[in-house]
Amino acid sequence: MKQASLNIVAITLKPNTTPEFYNILPNLCSWLIRRKRTVVFREEDKERVIKFFRSKNTDHLEFWNTKAFHEKVHIMLSLGGDGTLIGVCRRINSKIPVLGVNLGRLGFITEFNKNEYFDRLGNILDGKYEVTTKSLFHVSVSRKNKIHYRDYFLNDAVLAKNDIARMINLRLELGNEHVYNISGDGIIISTPLGSTAYSMAAGGPIVHPDVKAFVVTPICPHSLIHRPFVVPDSAEMCLKILPPHHSVTLTLDGQVALNIDEQDTVMINSSKLKKVLLIKNPDRGYFETIREKFIFSKKE
Repeated sequence: MKQASLNIVAITLKPNTTPEFYNILPNLCSWLIRRKRTVVFREEDKERVIKFFRSKNTDHLEFWNTKAFHEKVHIMLSLGGDGTLIGVCRRINSKIPVLGVNLGRLGFITEFNKNEYFDRLGNILDGKYEVTTKSLFHVSVSRKNKIHYRDYFLNDAVLAKNDIARMINLRLELGNEHVYNISGDGIIISTPLGSTAYSMAAGGPIVHPDVKAFVVTPICPHSLIHRPFVVPDSAEMCLKILPPHHSVTLTLDGQVALNIDEQDTVMINSSKLKKVLLIKNPDRGYFETIREKFIFSKKE
């Protein structure tokens, strides 16, 4: 479907500097400027971005504060791996399309690799692209009947122990129904998109990203009956810590960590407001990606 032209191009970079940036960024930015696009980076990236240009003129680049960077641009280019893309998705305005370019190792949800995105970019900037719309999941932590913390995640939320030789005990509820109490190293609440990440490594199922569901995967449960399962995302999930109490951390997408108090309640639900628009690669299919990344079978 033909979209409006995209004239303000934001570029977000993975946190760790890679030698590839010394070649990619100057060439990419020059190409964009020649096509009369405004090129924007975050203010906090200014020092290292300028280094990538090796003393070349950078006056044509703009550096915006974080809020404007995630809300005022026309398109976001994420240069890095899945982690870079996920970090962007949690913060960006839901109306801004995101182009994920994989410079990492696995790159399961980044739609384009570094050798192919450039061939597509011209058409994309002219509005010739399609997107996949993904809802983020919302998490809130209540403490003494007040909201202590709230955020979103795209891949997974993990409640896990901090102490090496101790189990934690958790109570899991779905809607108004008590599901079970579990003892072990913790629990993973995954989105379908995130089912191929930590959840899969812990023995959880692969769930197609179009399925509207939670994936619940115990981490090293001290029971033979506590297996991974899939439930509809229409209900709210509730997690509480049971005695004896030990140190517990809530982690979102492996990037944000919060210490959970013994009296806290963690609530998780699919967000109706926070979404992300991921630009699709027309040459890439979901099961082709599964085969390529996890070597289930060779492409026929």
